[in-house]
Amino acid sequence: MKCRDMLKRLSEYIDRELDPSLCRHIDSHMKGCKPCVAFIKTLRKTVGVLKRQPGAAPSVHLRAELRRRLRRA
Repeated sequence: MKCRDMLKRLSEYIDRELDPSLCRHIDSHMKGCKPCVAFIKTLRKTVGVLKRQPGAAPSVHLRAELRRRLRRA
């Protein structure tokens, strides 16, 4: 699995919504990819912070911008 392939499924991976076999592929990829490990740690922290903020859902514009940036990464 390449970084780009993994990033496409990262939200589902973090939310534990992926098939176990695909999770194993992502886990395997991350064992050898320090940038992806750093990225997923940051994303998990961000998700955790946002979940603790009641009513702090990002605007439609901000969500679109975040998706665009994630796809570029």
